Amino acid sequence: MKNLRAASLLILIALLCTLSVGVYAQEEERPDFSLLEYQSGERYAFEDILTSRLNVMVVTSTTCGSCIRELKAMDRIRAKYAGEMSVTAIFVDRGGESRVSRYLRYYRFDLDRILVDPGQTVPSRFNAPTVPTMIMFDRQGRELSRKTGFVDEDEALIMSRAEELMYGRKQETARSTQNAAGENETAQTGSGQGQAAPRMRKTTGCATTG
Repeated sequence: MKNLRAASLLILIALLCTLSVGVYAQEEERPDFSLLEYQSGERYAFEDILTSRLNVMVVTSTTCGSCIRELKAMDRIRAKYAGEMSVTAIFVDRGGESRVSRYLRYYRFDLDRILVDPGQTVPSRFNAPTVPTMIMFDRQGRELSRKTGFVDEDEALIMSRAEELMYGRKQETARSTQNAAGENETAQTGSGQGQAAPRMRKTTGCATTG
């Protein structure tokens, strides 16, 4: 009996050690960054942009025409869902703050945060080699949906996806556009309930550049 108890205790300890290592590895694998915020001059980590019910990260560039259209669309969408959605633009131009500064003197976006990533750490850590790439996260940093490229019709599709994630409903017009395009991709992670969230369709984009 003593040998059986000892063996059971050893098995329990081994399981607990395995679980601890697994949790530690999961935390270590979570993507992160430390980037300069253009307006405040403060540095932001990934967890600092997770401030709302739905948190949108747009990987973008000053050299990309479709990026301009997407940022304008996100400006309008953010205004519609103020207080419930945050939008962070991350410029991956190698020219850094000086190049972004010239760009933003011409294009004025009312976003929550504008981060500068001249070392292009975000594209590699978040698997976003194409700009624009838009990724939606919940408060815990779990990826809910992503989309690469942008055409004008995508604004309604993004609003539909945002409403579905925040309120569990879709806009009828956007759903028609989405179904016509066809969804055959799934996001890397689900909504925290074991279900994979559908990606939005891929449209025109540019390779990460600067």
